[in-house]
Amino acid sequence: MKHITYTVVLASITLIIACKQVPETAPQRKDIVDAVFASGSIIASNQYAITAQAEGYLSASFVSEGDTVHNGQLLFKLANDAQQIQVSNAYDNYDYAKNNLNNGAPQIVKLEEQINQAISTKDIDAANLKRYENLIKTNAVAQVDYDKVKLTYQNDVTNLAVLQKSLADLKQSLALNEKNAKAQYQLQQNNNQYYALSSANAGIVLSISKKNGDLVKKGESIAVIGSGKTIAKLYVAEDDIQKIQLHQQTLITLNTNKDQVYGAKVTKIYPSFDVASQSFIVEASFDDLPTQLKNGTQLQANFIISQKKNALVVPSIYVLPGDSVITKANHQKIAIKTGIKTLEWVEVTGGLNDSEKLELPK
Repeated sequence: MKHITYTVVLASITLIIACKQVPETAPQRKDIVDAVFASGSIIASNQYAITAQAEGYLSASFVSEGDTVHNGQLLFKLANDAQQIQVSNAYDNYDYAKNNLNNGAPQIVKLEEQINQAISTKDIDAANLKRYENLIKTNAVAQVDYDKVKLTYQNDVTNLAVLQKSLADLKQSLALNEKNAKAQYQLQQNNNQYYALSSANAGIVLSISKKNGDLVKKGESIAVIGSGKTIAKLYVAEDDIQKIQLHQQTLITLNTNKDQVYGAKVTKIYPSFDVASQSFIVEASFDDLPTQLKNGTQLQANFIISQKKNALVVPSIYVLPGDSVITKANHQKIAIKTGIKTLEWVEVTGGLNDSEKLELPK
């Protein structure tokens, strides 16, 4: 890509082919245009790729190129037998953990029975301790016997507390197991969804790169969906990007019809340099959309920098470095003021009149 300029003759936009070198010439009146060249292609403004989030063999395709799709429509499925097993195992683990958390679960029932028995034992020993407390007051029992009864009751209280704490810890542990098992089951269900690929937006299927039975790797594109307006994606050289502005007039020629030129305007200038294409990317929208326009069509574009109608111009081969020409009348070099310069013509803005004959420099 490079910055070029070209002329428009008699209000047309056809590039003028360089004239033959002649020994003499005279200034002429022509329409002249200064422009920046860029190449590019036709894309959809919201074009996106359907990308695999998991690895698997393509087992089903529900669309073909050219089909219109709606948002969220199922487009492709990948074989996921192994993943289905993971989902089934995760569900079994979740179901087991959920059942263990129920009040009728064996571990919980066993501890609850031990707690009930410990409560009964404590109540009996509490009544016995009460009796011994009355007896010790009248010295009806020995102190050592009273202490044994009291110690037994205190052991009952401690044992009950330990069992109750064990039940609480068990329920907490089973609840955590149930929560983790549920999260793992949901994770495997989400992973299972990666094998069903759907559209993100409504649009048209532009291309499909895989067929049924092909291995699709994670991150690999299966299809491209075109959504939104049809626009021109243009690649501009680093030297020229500063000359491009939003809404700038642009002339586009499609490779499928090089005889027709279409008007467009710059709608977006990407802020960063694209390393892959080694250029800046610019988008332009057509003033009038060409009929039967195909996505991916290659094109050439010229961003209009400046233009002038009925400008005084001379062939560029007659202009010496430093902007001077040689007159035919006296073979003398004279300085001229110049404006727009193209490969074929140089605009003269001062120092030369329309009738002045020029001599071709040696």
